[in-house]
Amino acid sequence: MAMSHMSLDERAESVEDIIYYDFTNRAILYEALGSAGALAMPGLAYRSDGNKDLAQIGDAVLRLILVMDGYEAKAGRGYINQVVSSVGSNPHLAQTGSKAGLENLILINPSQASVSPGVMAQTVEAILGAVYLDSGMDVQAVRAVMAILNLGWPV
Repeated sequence: MAMSHMSLDERAESVEDIIYYDFTNRAILYEALGSAGALAMPGLAYRSDGNKDLAQIGDAVLRLILVMDGYEAKAGRGYINQVVSSVGSNPHLAQTGSKAGLENLILINPSQASVSPGVMAQTVEAILGAVYLDSGMDVQAVRAVMAILNLGWPV
């Protein structure tokens, strides 16, 4: 089946297989997969700005976890900020999402021919935000997904 014709459930299952996290409430994952301007699909709560709200949550949680890990590693503030800026940068997040195989699972604006790096980065953040909310705001659940995606504190 062509990826563009996948149902929301098929897309969600693929994402769950990639990140090793099973959603209790798949609606929040559906929201995470919808970029701004994507057409509404049955089962998808329509938001004109797509997954941007979830991406904002995911960005904050990603940064929080990286700062916490830097604190635990007894790293200086300058190095922590450098890691947060590097790991949380849009180019790095976009590359991470592409490597994970997310591009064919994202619902994009019909006027776009492909998933742009900005949309990819935003979707990775939105998935982290969705995991955070779905898990009852469990930072460890998000940390586990970050580890799967190689978004954790450098070793």
